[in-house]
Amino acid sequence: MLGQALDSLEQSVRQWDQDGYEEAIRSVWEHAQQSAPAELDAALPRIAGLLGTMAVDAVGRLPVLGGALVELGASPAPLVPMVVTGLVDTLRRVGTLIETWPKGEERPDFDGDDYDDTVAVLSRTHTEEDAHAIAFAWYSVGTWIAPALAVLQSGEVRSALPNRDVLTGLVDRIGPLREDLGFLVELLAVLDKEPFVVLHRPTGQGYELTVSGVAGNFQLQTLLAATLVGKESDGLIPGTPPDPAWVAAATDGDLKPPGGIEGQFNLVDHTGSWIWGEGRPADIPVVDGRRVVLLEPQPYARSWSPGRLFDRMRPTVQLDRILPSAEVAAWLTRLG
Repeated sequence: MLGQALDSLEQSVRQWDQDGYEEAIRSVWEHAQQSAPAELDAALPRIAGLLGTMAVDAVGRLPVLGGALVELGASPAPLVPMVVTGLVDTLRRVGTLIETWPKGEERPDFDGDDYDDTVAVLSRTHTEEDAHAIAFAWYSVGTWIAPALAVLQSGEVRSALPNRDVLTGLVDRIGPLREDLGFLVELLAVLDKEPFVVLHRPTGQGYELTVSGVAGNFQLQTLLAATLVGKESDGLIPGTPPDPAWVAAATDGDLKPPGGIEGQFNLVDHTGSWIWGEGRPADIPVVDGRRVVLLEPQPYARSWSPGRLFDRMRPTVQLDRILPSAEVAAWLTRLG
């Protein structure tokens, strides 16, 4: 039973039993895969509680286990403060390695096995204790990245993320030097409850929308088409709505529909510059508190796959208001 496995895990921590700790983590995971959502919800606070009592360097695979329970369906809230604390602490030490590493000397591969050599180099400018702590952080960031990716796919978590500015600053600073932080960079850039104005010059139609949980501009294009293409008599853009399989790939279905996903518009910002599909909504410029997108005909056929970057993140594109023709004309005149 999951509860008994957690009892063993807690006991191993109290007794500083490393072998028992590793075995208990395996046992919890095996039982969790067979557990109902209510059992997972009851288990995650116990794992979070253990993380709160342990030093960052001693947690081993426990944060990864917590993230795995979230992926199985546990409510992520209890785990969030511990994940943020562990990740911030670890990234700060990673930043120290980057800042104090000798100039002209190649930094170690973060997925390599040069721990002892790394400690030896760091010991030139740090105490041995600090050198070990910094080197350990360099090689163990993945322990905290995995659960962070799990919890941040929840909109509720993103909207109430503790210490967000500090975490984002660290990830943005260190991310270009650590490719394993790439997905975390993308998740922290996801917009929630973000106001958009979308204009369609050929028909003179315009819309106010609220966008949440969309990670990429290819995904955004699919969801804009799904929301705005329809009957002209309803104030929508005339045309054929996107294939349901494409919409499912962009929301909660199979990521890669057969034949891929086809584009229906070219997205352009308020300056007339293309909004590249490989980019993200957060890169779209803001005009008077709203991100402005113009839907233009495609200059050439375009397709892509997968439909979304994060499997468990559920996006929404909500149509709030169809703009009167005078407002659309004012926007289009202003944008030129």
